Amino acid sequence: MSGRSKVWVVTGAAGVLGQALVRCILGRGDDCLAIDKDKKGLESLHDAMAAEGFSPPALYPMDLLGSTLQDFENLADLIEESFGQIDHLVHAAAFFKALRPLMHQPADEWMEISHIGINAPLFLTQALMRLIKPSVESSITWVTDAVCLEKPAHWGAYGLSQASRVWLADALAAELGPQAPRSRAIAVGPFYSPVSAQAWPAKGQDDYPDPAKAAEHLVNEITQDLSTEF
Repeated sequence: MSGRSKVWVVTGAAGVLGQALVRCILGRGDDCLAIDKDKKGLESLHDAMAAEGFSPPALYPMDLLGSTLQDFENLADLIEESFGQIDHLVHAAAFFKALRPLMHQPADEWMEISHIGINAPLFLTQALMRLIKPSVESSITWVTDAVCLEKPAHWGAYGLSQASRVWLADALAAELGPQAPRSRAIAVGPFYSPVSAQAWPAKGQDDYPDPAKAAEHLVNEITQDLSTEF
């Protein structure tokens, strides 16, 4: 593998997992473009990393819900100009409101959750694909939540999004073939987040593992044995 710094693109970068993931990536000495709709959250992450002596991430405020196909193409042009190529694309953005029976989930909520969880990451991948290094050392990762796949009741559109990410990862992997960037769905395990707080309000932050461990697990899963063929 090349000794140069790898280029990562991470969505949901201002979230609990996203921030921990960006920290883990930068701690490896790699470069990272952090994408999130929360501009203040991104800036806070940037400033904290700089204050701790790390090379801070590049920031790109973007609301996946309101972004158009042209917005994704504009992002691709910017990445090409700034970094040249992408080694790892991580779809970590997610949206969740509350546990609800399928028959009680409002249509607008269903559409929003499905768009952020399914449509937007697919369209973003389409736009960025030309920049992802055509090698098994590169990857496209779809972060998933295993809980709602194992116990699907009441997860609604969020559960559909998680199941769809697994299918998208598998379908893309089959279409790209063994010598192309690896497409995988990876479940990171439990950690405290707005999703867990909404789903299980009786549990507090101390009841969950540190998100940094989930991020470290994710990065290890992405980077291990990348030079090995299927």
